[in-house]
Amino acid sequence: MIKLPHLAGFEGLLDLDRRGVDIRPILLRVLTDQYLQSRTHTLDEERQYTELALRLIGETDITTRAAVAMRLAPHACAPRAILLQLARDELEVAEPILLHSPRLTTADLAAIASERGPCYVTVIARRENAATAPTSRGPIPLAAPERHAAPLPAAAPALPPPPLPPELPAEDVPSPRDESANGMASIPVLATPAARPKPEAIELCELFFAAGPAERRMILIGLDYLPGSPPRSPAAMQRTDVWKLESAALQHNADVVVRTLEHAVGISRAQARRIVNDETGEPIVVAAKALQLPADVLQRMLLFMNPRVGQSVDRVYELAALHADISVAAACRLIAIWRDADPADTPAAKHQALWQNAVEDARRALLEIRAPARREQPAPRPAERAAGNDGR
Repeated sequence: MIKLPHLAGFEGLLDLDRRGVDIRPILLRVLTDQYLQSRTHTLDEERQYTELALRLIGETDITTRAAVAMRLAPHACAPRAILLQLARDELEVAEPILLHSPRLTTADLAAIASERGPCYVTVIARRENAATAPTSRGPIPLAAPERHAAPLPAAAPALPPPPLPPELPAEDVPSPRDESANGMASIPVLATPAARPKPEAIELCELFFAAGPAERRMILIGLDYLPGSPPRSPAAMQRTDVWKLESAALQHNADVVVRTLEHAVGISRAQARRIVNDETGEPIVVAAKALQLPADVLQRMLLFMNPRVGQSVDRVYELAALHADISVAAACRLIAIWRDADPADTPAAKHQALWQNAVEDARRALLEIRAPARREQPAPRPAERAAGNDGR
């Protein structure tokens, strides 16, 4: 079975399911959000999402279905099979799809109106009225008489198209493709060349990791005095993401912590692993400061995640004091150095990895949800087996 790297604390969700908490709405929302992170999808990704989402939609409450419909409605990459099912759902679920989805055709709308009745006809009429309404807010002014019209300036000569950058050969430029079999036109995306490591960033990165605790502290304090504006800090983690990260650390699940840091901070997998495995703990403090993690969460992570740090309470307190002393700007400057020293993967590669992880998570969850019911079936008694009454 594939290990679950994407949903940190996933085993905790399965524990909730065993206690009677329905986790299928969570799975459906996570899958939908993960799918919509990219504007384009392979046929295999669309097939996987359609298969899992249709299964979950039939087993979730109306509030979850309405939330998913709101997320899918404006997207041109939403699978038609899911949209058609949601568009025939309760009106609360169907309304955003009927009003805003660009993937529903005129024939689809006519069939839904015929099947579902007057309330749906009214919503579809609102969509058609919005599509035919004029864009201007007032009457169109009449043109002035020709004798008063000022001469138009001569059109500027058309400029030749700019040359391709040297990193992108001409044969790598994708050409427009025909519409796929499901009726959705594929959006051509230019291949982005991978960023190259910067030698000066590599030198500074190695200098920091080779330094001892006292020297690292001086480096972090000195970063506040560098000229220029500090890099933009990563987005602060949501409460649920903080809980997942902390749960993974408490379970000694280093792989989940590495992946979470990689995507939250925007660094490479190798740099994230180096941060987690560092023996003295300053790098994880820097990442926590940039992500604005609460101090108590950082302390619990330090106690459980790194055995060398967690065995010394004094060392944990020293790192907690470092977290309080350094600034967010200094942390962001060091993280920018780590990014430049070892650039992260391209967004397309990250999305592919995340999507496959999410698919495996959802499939395993659906199997686990049904596993307790199978385990609760009592085994036949010996006397029943001897009498042939074991149900077979």
